[in-house]
Amino acid sequence: MENIESRMLNALELLHYCHKFRDRLFAFYFEKAQHCEELLTDLRVLHTAGIRQILFCYADDRLVQKLELWNRSGQTFLIVNSNELELRTPAFMGQLQRQLGDGALPIVLLPHGDDSTSLKESVIHCAVAMGATKVFFPGPEAHLVIQGRKVSCPTPSQLEEALAHPDTSSYPADELGFLTHQQNTHGIEIVRVEAERGAVFREVFTHFGSGTLFTHEFPDVLRQAHESDVLDILAIMRPYVRAGTLKEMTPDEVLKAINSFTLYTVNEQIVALAALLEYDDCYELAKLCTLPRYQARGRAKKLVLELIEKAQGSGKRGLFALTVSVQVGEFFESLGFQPCPRESLPEAWKREYDFSRPSVSYWFSL
Repeated sequence: MENIESRMLNALELLHYCHKFRDRLFAFYFEKAQHCEELLTDLRVLHTAGIRQILFCYADDRLVQKLELWNRSGQTFLIVNSNELELRTPAFMGQLQRQLGDGALPIVLLPHGDDSTSLKESVIHCAVAMGATKVFFPGPEAHLVIQGRKVSCPTPSQLEEALAHPDTSSYPADELGFLTHQQNTHGIEIVRVEAERGAVFREVFTHFGSGTLFTHEFPDVLRQAHESDVLDILAIMRPYVRAGTLKEMTPDEVLKAINSFTLYTVNEQIVALAALLEYDDCYELAKLCTLPRYQARGRAKKLVLELIEKAQGSGKRGLFALTVSVQVGEFFESLGFQPCPRESLPEAWKREYDFSRPSVSYWFSL
């Protein structure tokens, strides 16, 4: 059972994203009514968190009955019948804006038979014109796999490669091309999520997400950690602690060492971090971790090189790092670290370390 500390961290992570997305507008396009039904609880949570939503779905009697049932229990789904041509009209968008302003959650029911691609373009046009920041496309399969590797936030170069070689991607070429083109054209974030209960919740309210995010590249920033970053640092480290690859730290310990942490941020979100801890005449490069969505993009490498450069002006003899992961060990070696005996590391460090951990140590001479 999770302890109270872990539960509180979960709550703080949730509240962080509630605050971040409050009053934002999200749009959802459902190709099948059952996909909408499956995610109704997720959508209700978003609405309760103050996230405004517009839902687009093909008309379905069963879905209408379910929405009416939810409304009797206090929800505010508002059924709006429309068609593709009307979606692009200012009058229709104004109607939706007024309904949103009244606190409703509009669900636009569309007639069957409209061309799917053209309809999706109209949905995105409507969402962008109304100021939506994300458009979700729930479906049976959310994860994009390129050349055998899951990619949850593809870069422009990865998408270009996948489109040039369609057989390397798990998405059909026409779908991948559509999503990429729409994101590039409108600059809005497009999210492909699985149509299963909890998928939208995980995508919106957790650091790790659940689907595939199509977005333009934001400036990457390396910065010093602040006291206000303590909870985010703990949240990012937590999966590594659970996996046994990082030693757990308490909030007080992180706060005490906060000036030792360097953070890698994308669009002001922390996506990777590491600490430079001082021991006698050298440093330990510790707590290196990256959010899964942002792995395999060279960010950990940039972060480590930044810390090496920072350490080089200190007059220290060198820095060391430890890991229980063979892959991470190979990563350190690729940057010029060499394996070294743990017994050769500083006495002050050895007094604190649990030598029962099956770690391998690496040394970098400054």
